[in-house]
Amino acid sequence: MASADEAWWTGAGGYVAELLSVLAREPEREVLRYRGSAVSGGEYLRSVTGIYRALSAAGVRHGAVVAVLTASNSPEILGARHAAHLLGAAVGHVRSTNPGTSAAMLPIEDQLAILRTTGASVLYSDRDSSERARELARLARIPLVATPNGEDATAEIEQVSAPWPFAPEDLAVVAFTSGSTGKPKGIKKSRRAWDGLVYGTIALGREAESITALVATPLNQTVGPMADAALIQGGRLILLEEFGAHSWVRAAAEHAATRTFTATTHLYRILDHLGELGAPDAAGAGLGSLRRLVYAGSSAAPARLATAVKTFGPILFQEYGTSESARISYLFPAEHADPRLCATVGRPFPEVEIAVADLDSGGPLRDGQVGEIRVRSPHVMDGYLDDVLTARVLREGWYHTGDIGYRDERGYLHLLDRVADVVKIDGVKVYPTVVERETLTLEGITQAVAYGVRDHDGVEHLFAAITVRPGATVDPDRVRAHLSVTLSPAHAPERVQVLDEVPVNAAGKPDKPRLRVQSAATL
Repeated sequence: MASADEAWWTGAGGYVAELLSVLAREPEREVLRYRGSAVSGGEYLRSVTGIYRALSAAGVRHGAVVAVLTASNSPEILGARHAAHLLGAAVGHVRSTNPGTSAAMLPIEDQLAILRTTGASVLYSDRDSSERARELARLARIPLVATPNGEDATAEIEQVSAPWPFAPEDLAVVAFTSGSTGKPKGIKKSRRAWDGLVYGTIALGREAESITALVATPLNQTVGPMADAALIQGGRLILLEEFGAHSWVRAAAEHAATRTFTATTHLYRILDHLGELGAPDAAGAGLGSLRRLVYAGSSAAPARLATAVKTFGPILFQEYGTSESARISYLFPAEHADPRLCATVGRPFPEVEIAVADLDSGGPLRDGQVGEIRVRSPHVMDGYLDDVLTARVLREGWYHTGDIGYRDERGYLHLLDRVADVVKIDGVKVYPTVVERETLTLEGITQAVAYGVRDHDGVEHLFAAITVRPGATVDPDRVRAHLSVTLSPAHAPERVQVLDEVPVNAAGKPDKPRLRVQSAATL
């Protein structure tokens, strides 16, 4: 094997060239573990080389889009992306658009729609997905590229044509939003945005010991750049096919994980599971090796964060962002110790500019004034696949998030809600997220969802649904009385339902539309 400085991929530049060069320096070192099997750096290099050859032979060139269909969180998700980026091509994943789990595959009609809307020129598939992939490729009339095997997978990695040199403006990924605010939207991300996220993660610093990153959310979503960063820093990845509190705790302990990424709702489930185990803290559950736990997806309730800080200690990183903008702000570990800061989503990430604009006029607002949050950064998407949708949210260099909040005098960002979720009760604007956070301060409540419902006369009503800890009893009238006193009478829901579990949508978030329909029938 040629030295890392002389290898065929070095001329590409960018994050992929550096990542592969790191692996080439220690080819025998374990860099991935999936389904109980370990993958060494040398094995991974040969895999990427084989995929690169296969895609090139299928006609993939600069500017093309490679559709990818693999098993959930397979190492080939990484390999296909790395190979495509070395060819100057982009990737689009068709297994799932769910940011919380990719265990369930999309219906074939939805996958075919993704292939057509992204303009994919080939479909790459692993062996697990070969049957579905053959049918998709036939229907879309595009070539199918299968996992290399035999000689293609073991040939010397030096026998490869020169890669396409890194260009910041090149398309890197065609991804899809979670669809939590409607139909999933296809978004275009450049190499500038992707590489910026990888190196932004590295800039957060590394642990004193070698990195073992536990990955339980889809690799084609937020955790992807974090996984690349861990490999560039000489770490290894433990890949789980899907998140489960029990399997996550077991894997983190077994492999002495040092960092991980979870959705906010996953963090809650981990805390509940540790409580069921009777573990007083992370160390008591065998999780003492963790040095960084990043959580994102929705703003966290301060009451739950207080429990997380007590359980895990100063290792929590809260990240706020969207699929379109990527990371916007961070709340760092030391800041979690301050209850006042736990009500915020931190301060802007480096290179990110934030503005708060009036909801009616669009004019700029001062610190402390509530409006829509707008973002400008190198990580923001190039646009949606739909130009009309793009024009609605990308204007004059700013991305309009649709989130409502304000910035305080210290520069910390406070999220209140989504523009579309605000409820007006007797002339008072009520932010359901505020109601949810305050509800979770009550003993025994594990989850809270507040939402507005319009009656036949167009009048809005506030409702809420809660779940409680096993064995706990919570009086809905006590919840209403508490909210009326601590917030205002307008913030007290007309009805508080106690549910066994809150219904969730395909993205794993509370299904407010379903709850609205159910509650509307009672008006």
